[in-house]
Amino acid sequence: MSNKYVEHYVDEDGRVDNKLTLTSEGFLELTEDIEVIVEKFTGVDGAGFMKCAQIREDLMDLIHEIINEEEA
Repeated sequence: MSNKYVEHYVDEDGRVDNKLTLTSEGFLELTEDIEVIVEKFTGVDGAGFMKCAQIREDLMDLIHEIINEEEA
């Protein structure tokens, strides 16, 4: 899969994980996108700032399942 938001994790020792995961940029983009959605539907600027951790975690789980073709 070629996508700037996902890659194989590489630890400090150079070991590469066999599963894809969100990159740092992907994590930031996902966070910002969720906050924008909350603002859109509440009409309140900054309404979702630092309040969407559980939603982000659930979306990350879904994304990881899809990109790694796991069964839900």
